[in-house]
Amino acid sequence: MADSRLCRLCSCATLSRSVLVALLCSVPSFVGAAGSDAQRGLSKPAANRGVEKVPTKIAGTYDGGKLVELRVRDRIAYLVKPTGPLDAQRRWVWEFPFWLGINDGFGQIAHRYYVERALAAGFHVAGVDVGPSCASPAAATLCQEFYEQLIARHGLNRRARILTHSHGGLIAYGWAFRHPTCVDRIAGMSPAIDFRSYPTLPNVVALPAKGLGYGLSLEELTRRSAEFNPIDNLAPLAKAGVKILHLHGDRDTLVSTGANATELARRYRALGGKAEIVLLTGLPAAKRGHDGPELYQSARLVNFLLGD
Repeated sequence: MADSRLCRLCSCATLSRSVLVALLCSVPSFVGAAGSDAQRGLSKPAANRGVEKVPTKIAGTYDGGKLVELRVRDRIAYLVKPTGPLDAQRRWVWEFPFWLGINDGFGQIAHRYYVERALAAGFHVAGVDVGPSCASPAAATLCQEFYEQLIARHGLNRRARILTHSHGGLIAYGWAFRHPTCVDRIAGMSPAIDFRSYPTLPNVVALPAKGLGYGLSLEELTRRSAEFNPIDNLAPLAKAGVKILHLHGDRDTLVSTGANATELARRYRALGGKAEIVLLTGLPAAKRGHDGPELYQSARLVNFLLGD
């Protein structure tokens, strides 16, 4: 099962299994008070657990929401509709990576706290599977097709609210800087913004699935990295007035705090944009300072994500 799912995620024969597993294991390990189902599979090898986190189907149940399965080309996607009163502006939250808002491979919804609070406020929640595509133009194009489907067929607000986590930061910002007027605000949980620091350029070339990568050699991507790297393309977001709030461990050694959170804030403010970084102290060293329960039930983050 794990091997077949690994192949589904990346068709590159030269990709190191450990690289992909490290990427998948970067989110999430903690689920707060969401439930004991997270304990399932803890005795399995870490490699299997990492791969099996990523679901191959759309499933999930919610207080205050109904899950609808969608598709974009051959990729799975979803929309969770509020069952209570709708937000008057039909605002919505977009999950990056997609699977944190639905059942993962162990039947656990990692972002349940945020999803159910969004639903209670009348917001829709959505996501689309583009794999670990590392801000590629191809993935951004597919994301835009998904966005246009949500706007045209479901009447959602034209400006999305993004919730992004770990390597999902690259996917989210990769779409957002190319479509800045489609974004209202971005809430991040230890997100990667600089693909040179994480997952590094060789892995940016190797990780994406067929059709969702760059189609460039490492040499070509190195030469053109500023064209594609989200940290180097913040100006359109600042010009569009996109608000940013990130939670990030103060000693994150997986997704470097300095190269990602701190540098994003410095550059974004210099461009006239509004960016706030909340540094979390004491995240577990065993998780490389990248993950911890404080990320999963943050009132500050949810107030920003759903606020006026």
